[in-house]
Amino acid sequence: MTNHNKLKRILLFLAILLISKSNCDDQINIQNLLLSEYHDYDALKALLETFQSSYSNISKLISIGKSAEHRDLFVFQITDQIDRVEPGEPSVKLIANTHGEEAVGRELLVNLIYYLLENYQKDEKVTSLIDSTNIYIMPTSNPDVFEKIKNKAFKCESDPSFKNVEFDFPNRLNSNLTKENMFESRESETVSLMNWILNNKFVLSGNLKQTVPIRSNLNEDLNIVEYLETSYLNSKPKSNEIISCSDVLVNKTHGNMQEFNYFYSNTIEVNLNLVCCKYPPIDKLKFEWENNRNALINFLSRVHMGIKGFITDFSDSKFLHENGVLGTPIQNAVITVEGYTHNVTSSINGDYWRPLLPNTYRITASAFGFKSETKIVQVIENHVTELNFTLSRENLEIVPHMFAEEKNELDILVSQINLLTNLNKRDSLLINTVEPQETNIHNQEDLEEFLKNVEKKCSNIATVHSLGKSVNGTGLYSIIISDNPKVHEKGEPEVKLIGNLHGDEIISRELLIQFIDFLCENYDKNELVKRLVDSTRIHIAPSVNPDGYAKKSRNNANNVDLENNFPTIFKVKSIQKLTGESTQKSNVNKILEILKGKEISINDQNIQPETNFLMLWSREHPFILSGNLDSGSLTVKYPFNDNKNGEVQETPTPDDDTFKMLAKSYSLAHPRMAFGYKLCQPNQKFQDGITNGAAWYTNRGSMQDWTYLNTNDMQIKIEISCEKNVDQAKLIVFWEENKYSLFSFIGQAHKGIKGVVRDQVTKLAIQNATIQIEDIPHNVTTYRYGDYWRILTPGHYYLSVSHPKYETAKVKVKVGQGSATVVNFDLKPIGINYDKIVNEVITVISTNSYAYLITGLSIIIIILIIISLVVKSFKSNSRITLPNNLYTKLDQEDNRKLLFEDDEEFDTDDKLFIR
Repeated sequence: MTNHNKLKRILLFLAILLISKSNCDDQINIQNLLLSEYHDYDALKALLETFQSSYSNISKLISIGKSAEHRDLFVFQITDQIDRVEPGEPSVKLIANTHGEEAVGRELLVNLIYYLLENYQKDEKVTSLIDSTNIYIMPTSNPDVFEKIKNKAFKCESDPSFKNVEFDFPNRLNSNLTKENMFESRESETVSLMNWILNNKFVLSGNLKQTVPIRSNLNEDLNIVEYLETSYLNSKPKSNEIISCSDVLVNKTHGNMQEFNYFYSNTIEVNLNLVCCKYPPIDKLKFEWENNRNALINFLSRVHMGIKGFITDFSDSKFLHENGVLGTPIQNAVITVEGYTHNVTSSINGDYWRPLLPNTYRITASAFGFKSETKIVQVIENHVTELNFTLSRENLEIVPHMFAEEKNELDILVSQINLLTNLNKRDSLLINTVEPQETNIHNQEDLEEFLKNVEKKCSNIATVHSLGKSVNGTGLYSIIISDNPKVHEKGEPEVKLIGNLHGDEIISRELLIQFIDFLCENYDKNELVKRLVDSTRIHIAPSVNPDGYAKKSRNNANNVDLENNFPTIFKVKSIQKLTGESTQKSNVNKILEILKGKEISINDQNIQPETNFLMLWSREHPFILSGNLDSGSLTVKYPFNDNKNGEVQETPTPDDDTFKMLAKSYSLAHPRMAFGYKLCQPNQKFQDGITNGAAWYTNRGSMQDWTYLNTNDMQIKIEISCEKNVDQAKLIVFWEENKYSLFSFIGQAHKGIKGVVRDQVTKLAIQNATIQIEDIPHNVTTYRYGDYWRILTPGHYYLSVSHPKYETAKVKVKVGQGSATVVNFDLKPIGINYDKIVNEVITVISTNSYAYLITGLSIIIIILIIISLVVKSFKSNSRITLPNNLYTKLDQEDNRKLLFEDDEEFDTDDKLFIR
C-alpha cells in the first residue's frame, strides 16, 4: 500500500470517529472516502468496529464463524432495539462477495451500513425501516479469495480457479443427501452460512452479484422473485445506462445458496445483479453506489409485504404475556399457503412472516399437539396484512404424529451435534454467545445461592431439585434445565451430568456450574442451545459429595469412596461353578442372565446415604444417558469397569459399539483428549481418547456398571483433567476445552430409536413394556407414559416389544445418522379376540332379525365389562417399578407375529406405527 493510501485511510478513520458531530457535508466527505478504495480484511474490520462503537445504540458487530484461513465472517446488525428481539419484527439480510473476486457488492454494503447509521432519525424512510426491521448486512462471505486478488490488476473476467462459496451448498436433488450429512465436505464459510441461515428466521435475503443474472426454480414463489428483481431494477435511476450481461437465466446448477435458503428455511433469497464486471477500477464505485443506494433500501423494505401474525395457544388466550401477545406463543407452528409447497414456521415468539403478492389466499396454521386452523385473507400491494391464529389443543392421550417440522428440527439439531467434533468448522455453532460469568470457586453456600439465582433468573427453563442429604446433613441438589423443566414431557429424553463425586476434585464441580450458567444466559440468544434445551430434559448435579469437598477429601464423611460404593453382581462366590466356564468376555452376558439382575452389596460395607440418593434419583426419572465428570486423567471411560476375577482386561458390555460412540462424542470434540497419548502420564495411551474401564483398571461396585445393569441409562465416566485441584484462574481454560464436548455428548440422546407403546383397545400408555434389540441382550422398559428411548449406532435392527398382558410385536427398523427413528406400538391384549366377537355379532344380526335388539344390547354389555376389566388391570400395574431382570430373553417358542420379515430398508424420515 502506498503512503498516500495509508494517509487517506488514517484521515478516513479520524473522520469516522467524529461521526456523531458530523453535518451533511461531513457525511458526503466520509461517503466519498469510503468509495475511494477497495478495503482489505484489516481495513474492513476496523471500519465495522468503528461503526459499531459510534452507533452502539442501534448496531452490533457479529462474527458467524471463520473462513478457511481463520478470518472472521462479519455480519453487521442494525435495528432500533439492538439488545433484544422484538416480537413481530421481521429479519432481512444482504450478502455480498460470495464470489471473492466480485468486489463491488462488498463496498456497496460497507457504504450502506454507514448510510443507514448516519441517517437514522434524520431521514424518515431510513428511520422507519430501522424501527420496524431487523437488518443484517454481510459485506463479504468469502474474504480469503478477496485477499488474494486485492493487489492484482482490475479485470472484469471470472477466474474459475477461485473458490466459489455460492455453489458449495447441498444439492437437494442428491438422493443420498440427508439433514444429518449435509454439512459434510463443505467449506468452512459454507458451514457458517448454513448454520446462520438455519438458526435464524430470516424472511427475505438479497445476494449482491456481478455475473450473468441467474434464478433458481423456486416453485410457486418464482413470481415473487421475479417481482423483487424487477422492483430492484426499476429502483435504479440509471439502469438503462448499464450494459446487460445477458437475459435472466433459470439456474440449472443445483446446490446453490438461493435454493438452500428457500428449501431449508423460511427465507426467500433474490439475486441482485449490480454490474457484469467483476473487479472494476475504483473510480466506478461511486457510480455504482449512487445507482444502487435507493434500490438497496427499497429492497430491505420489501420484507414488509404479504402476511404476518402470531400463532398462540387458545388455552390461555386471555393472558397477556411479556412479549405483548395474548396467549402463549407457539414456536415452529407451520404456516401453509394453499397451492404453495413452501411453508414457513413461527419463531420463539410465535410470530411469522410470509411474503406474498396481491391476491386472495387460503392460509392454514398447524402445530404439534394442536388442531389446525384455516383462514382466507386478502393481500394488497405495498402493505402487509396481519393474520393471527389461536390454536386449540388436541387430546393429549392420543399418540402424537411427529410433524415434519419437528422431525426437521431434530435432524438439524443432530447434524449440528455431529459437527461439534469437527474442530475446524464448529465455531459458528456457539459463536457470539455470552460466556460464563461464574469463574470463581464455589463453596457449598455459594453453590446453593448460585442454583437459586439461576432458578429465579431463568425460571422458564430451570428448576432446582433436592436429591437428599449427605452423611453430615448437607443438601444434595440438581438443577433441571428444559423448556418445561418441572414435568416430564412425553417423548422427551432425560439426561444427567454428575460432578464432584470425589470431594477433592473440584474442576468437575466448577465446570458444571459454568455449563448451567451458559445454558441460562444463552437460551434466548443461540439456536443450538435453544434446540437442545427445548428437546431434552437436562439434570445437572454439580456436587454429590459436599462433605468430601468440605474436608478436601476424595471420600465422604464416613471415609468411603462413593465411586466404588454401588451394588455389584460380582459378590457371588460360586459363579465359576454356575457357568462351568473359564473367564472370557462372553461370560459377562451369561453372568447377567444367571443372576437375574440381583443386587448384592460389596465387601460387606454399607451403602452410603449419598449412594442411596443417587440410586433413587436414577430410578425416579427415565434417564437414558448420563456422564460422571471426574479428574486425574484425560479420557472417557465406559463400562464394564469390572469382571469376575477383577482382572485388567477388556470387558465389553452388550452395547460396546454404542458406548464407544458415546465416549467419542465427548473425546473427539475436546481439543486435547482425542490425541489420547501421554497426556497425563508417560505410559498412558488411549485410542481416540477413550477406554474400556476394566481394560484400564478394575473398579468393583462402580456407578457406571450399576447404572447400566439396573436402569435404562447408559453412563460413562469423563476424566476432564490431569489435575485434581487448580487455581481459580485456570477454570476458564477447562471451560473452553470442554464446552463443545458437553453439547456433543448430551446431543447423543437424540440418536437411535424412540417411540410410545399403547394398548390397542384403550389407547392408554403401557408402562414397563420391555424393549429388546435382537443380538443385544440389554433391554430397556417404557416409562409411565408408555414412551421409550434406545440409543443405538446406525444400522438395521430387529426390535421386539413385549408385556405379560399383551401379544409381542416385532419389527425391523433402520437407524440412520440423524435423529432417532420413531417406532410406536399398539399392542393387542392377550385373551380378547375382538375380531371374533364382531363377526359373531354380525352373524346373529344377519340370521335372526327378531333377536336383533336383545342380542345387540347383550354383546355391548359384555364388551363394556371386558374393557373395564382391562382398564382396571392396567391401572393396577401403573406403579413405577424396575424389572428384576433387564436381560430376560423373549420366549422363542411364543407364536409372535414378525412384521417386515424381508430385508427391505425403511425410510427413516417416516414414523413407523405398529399395530
